[in-house]
Amino acid sequence: MTFTVPNTASVLLPEYRFDALISEVGQRVGWMRSHACPCTWSQTIANNRLSTPGSAQRACKTCNGIGFYWDAPGPPFRAYMSFTTMAPTPDEPGTVMNDVFGPVQTSEPSITIPYHNPNLAADDPAQPTNAWINASTDDIFCAIDMVTRYTAMLQVGGQTILPFQQNLQIAPIGAVTVWDPVTSKTVPVLNYAVNGPEVTISNYPDGTSYMVEFQAAALWVAWKRAGGLPHIRPFGGGTDNLPRRFRLQTLDPWLRQRGIQNSISVLPATGNAVGALADVAASGDGFF
Repeated sequence: MTFTVPNTASVLLPEYRFDALISEVGQRVGWMRSHACPCTWSQTIANNRLSTPGSAQRACKTCNGIGFYWDAPGPPFRAYMSFTTMAPTPDEPGTVMNDVFGPVQTSEPSITIPYHNPNLAADDPAQPTNAWINASTDDIFCAIDMVTRYTAMLQVGGQTILPFQQNLQIAPIGAVTVWDPVTSKTVPVLNYAVNGPEVTISNYPDGTSYMVEFQAAALWVAWKRAGGLPHIRPFGGGTDNLPRRFRLQTLDPWLRQRGIQNSISVLPATGNAVGALADVAASGDGFF
């Protein structure tokens, strides 16, 4: 007689129960999407010149000198908000401020790699996971489906390459804005062109700065005092092919791309995150 083992998580923690609980105890919340104002990098006439590149124009009528502006709140939805004491840990994703790069991603997750990859149904399932065998220090891991929204400042005649390029997604309209020094307002760009990780605008003079909003997946590097090499579990006399774990970190400025020719290969917008881990492992060439 055979028995089917139920998926305990799906039975005890079904999605609809969580949603129903949030609906009961939550509160209505309106989301206001933020935008980085392109006035922060827009040099204009002498009496309105930025004293510090990256600071907002005090005369800007879009952000009012803040450097960011927000959309009007959308339709309210119910969410659960709690006020609890929580000690921040470097494992959690977040950002810190850097004098040169601005907000810099920080996170130090762990990744556990199985010996056999259960998601490679199209390939030979008997073959071990390539990353389990070969992954080591300096390798990169990309969670393809863990995308987040970024904003990058690009410049006509200068840097036109987006800094994050894995699972890159750019909206065909509404993704690019410039600051108009005549009206002191932010205006959308209608005629921008996207060529892979390169975004360009036409009919604007050299030196014009523009903001690009896009989505991409983050990168993590196996380079850390604790965990740069694989954690190999000391069980079974070393004869069992147990999962191996790495401690990772973002190294955000180190991984930002500066050009197409030296960029890490862009992953497709669809694909298997686990199966693609070995494909994103790369050497240090082109990181700077």
